[in-house]
Amino acid sequence: MIMVTAIVTGSGRGIGRATALLLAKKGVNVVVCSRTKSEVDDTVDETRKFHEGVLGVVCDVGVASLVDSLAKKAVARFGQIDILVNNAGIFYIKKLVDTSEKEWDDTMNSNLKSAFLCSKAVLPHLTKTGTIINVSSGAGKTGFENLSAYCASKFGMMGLTESLSWEVQNGVRVMAICPGEVDTRMQESDPVYYRQNRSRMLKPEQVAEKIAEMIFDKRSYRNGQSVDI
Repeated sequence: MIMVTAIVTGSGRGIGRATALLLAKKGVNVVVCSRTKSEVDDTVDETRKFHEGVLGVVCDVGVASLVDSLAKKAVARFGQIDILVNNAGIFYIKKLVDTSEKEWDDTMNSNLKSAFLCSKAVLPHLTKTGTIINVSSGAGKTGFENLSAYCASKFGMMGLTESLSWEVQNGVRVMAICPGEVDTRMQESDPVYYRQNRSRMLKPEQVAEKIAEMIFDKRSYRNGQSVDI
């Protein structure tokens, strides 16, 4: 049996966690990655219920040395990397004039620089039929009030996806998924809006299903494609 290995960033909770669990259910070796050890441990424990091939790594994916170590640990454990899901992300709900330089930098590091660093670290190890999925957003195609930093980072993710798709070869695919609002803990930063709109939000599991479909249905999803959900 051919084993497949995936690194899922930001998989301590939300879309990343749902994706890690779904891939494990499909028999994929999963590298769970988050900055928070308790979240890593919890996701690893849950993932092991479906598949023993799981590795938990505490990693700030905005730091190059830690990302390089992440890739090396994945290869050392599983021998190869077939899938990278660049999912890690944060946002601040603030007007641009109220956004601090640190908040801007934190957003770019978590949402965009992380995808650059992880892709760069993984590409030398990626198998010839490997797949990189960049989790962008509807906010990567349309700007929204009070989300300037977040939108800028997600627009950047779209540009990174399209550019990198021209650079890869030998069957490797780089694609983006652009979900609408998803019912995750990030949404709870605006409690009133969250309570009023939660019922119409996507569930993390729905996004995970689409990510898995993009990975495994290679006839329907081409290199460089962005997929709305």
